[in-house]
Amino acid sequence: MMHRLIYLFSLLLSFHSVAFQVQPMVAELAPSGSNAQQTIRVMNNSSASLAIELTAFDLKITPSGEEQLTTNDADFFILPMTTIIAPGKSQSILIRYVGDPILAASKSYRIGVDQVMIDTGESNQSGVGIATSFRTLFTVVPEGATAKLVIEQKQQQQEGLWKVRLKNEGNKLLRLSKSTWFIEQHDDTMSLAGDELSRALSGKLLLPHSSREVLLKVPKQFKAEQSQLKVQF
Repeated sequence: MMHRLIYLFSLLLSFHSVAFQVQPMVAELAPSGSNAQQTIRVMNNSSASLAIELTAFDLKITPSGEEQLTTNDADFFILPMTTIIAPGKSQSILIRYVGDPILAASKSYRIGVDQVMIDTGESNQSGVGIATSFRTLFTVVPEGATAKLVIEQKQQQQEGLWKVRLKNEGNKLLRLSKSTWFIEQHDDTMSLAGDELSRALSGKLLLPHSSREVLLKVPKQFKAEQSQLKVQF
């Protein structure tokens, strides 16, 4: 069953790359002023018209690492919220933060870009189509906000896999995939960064003033209780 789910997910990712693209996928905004807005571009790479709808979501992450999204219609002005993009064309969409301008800590959102399945009369095919979607990451960051990572605990989950409990004592979102992880065991050392770290790490985000667990894939010779772990941004 799991293999089937992975295969289906791979097909959906392939369809994403063919159907349409969204840029940028990550953006950082100010709580107010000219930097409180970002323009994203949606490119229709398909041979049929593309109908899309945009929705803003509050982003929360549980201590176990599960993302929880709640629709938030109040904190963003999005123009247009729905549109139809012709084949081979692109559409610029304005995303402006209009929420609380005074924030004690950064606040993160997912901006959903969802395909809406409609009958445009461009195809003789009928039935249910595959609707694709993207979840971009938008973070509103107050001036002077900083992150502070603390490694609270690490333990051996199984051979080649650690469970690491992390805490962000700062008031700014931490993107864990943008760091470098150093592991030292006696005279054996290694580092993980970039794409290699992204493949090894189960979680990529750590919200301000929060803790969460992540799984870290490591070479089998490294044991959690015998190793030193450092993370550098």
